[in-house]
Amino acid sequence: MKFSVHSYRITTRGGFDDDEEEDESCSFDEAVLLFNTRDYYKCHDVLEALWNRSQEPTRTLVHGILQCAVGFHHLFNQNHKGAMMELGEGLCKLRKMNFESGPFHQFEKEISAVLEFIYQTQLEQAACTEELCIAMDQSERSYQLLGGYGAGERLYHLEIDRSWTAYIVFCPERYGGMATEPPSIKIPVLQASEEHMMELEYL
Repeated sequence: MKFSVHSYRITTRGGFDDDEEEDESCSFDEAVLLFNTRDYYKCHDVLEALWNRSQEPTRTLVHGILQCAVGFHHLFNQNHKGAMMELGEGLCKLRKMNFESGPFHQFEKEISAVLEFIYQTQLEQAACTEELCIAMDQSERSYQLLGGYGAGERLYHLEIDRSWTAYIVFCPERYGGMATEPPSIKIPVLQASEEHMMELEYL
């Protein structure tokens, strides 16, 4: 599927606006810093500028990371369906690159783990019957079915431990006051740089 050169830009209302302007000063290293400091809104803008002027196969890689940033923006803004869809599409693009090692491969694995975490916690949130659970197979249809549960509710939040490692914590209301620790997973960190992309001949 080919995307328009206009792409999309996140608005303060949670939607997207067309924006043809490109900032030639944007760098991949800047995007990495924004992603790792969890400023997914600004990260999207930088990656979009890079994506608009990229050629394949760099274009697919940048687009995959961009969609992951959008996915996390959605996740922490109560759009769980949007989060699953964007992370899923981003993961597909990362897998198309066929990385076998290195920082992009590690990032791909971490995104995959987070997507599985969201998927499983959405199953729990849905309190699904055995029949429904059997039908859930991580397909796009499954994500569409699950995405309606908890829409607009704050199900996930960010926690940072003493070592400054950030975690996504599943925290629906029913966990309040319970002795059981809510499920959590380490939030992905992108350890790649402009040099990594150049070494792989993507730029």
